[in-house]
Amino acid sequence: MTPTLLLASLAILGYAALYALGCVIFPFGRCRRPRCENGRIYSRLSRKVFRECPRCEGTGKRVRVGRRLWEYLRGEYKAGNR
Repeated sequence: MTPTLLLASLAILGYAALYALGCVIFPFGRCRRPRCENGRIYSRLSRKVFRECPRCEGTGKRVRVGRRLWEYLRGEYKAGNR
């Protein structure tokens, strides 16, 4: 392998390891809805009118993709061992 390719592959593996560690330590991220602030969607005209965000169900948080993948793989592993 060339040193550049080796360095690039190590960088990708390091990033993946840090992301996996982050998903274990911090399983929740912010809601991705554009106008969602702490689980509330405010009207564009008035800050007094709001409703709960249907995507995050009013929590303002979402489960990260890596955490969902981890839980899926863990469930498949447990189901295979029975």
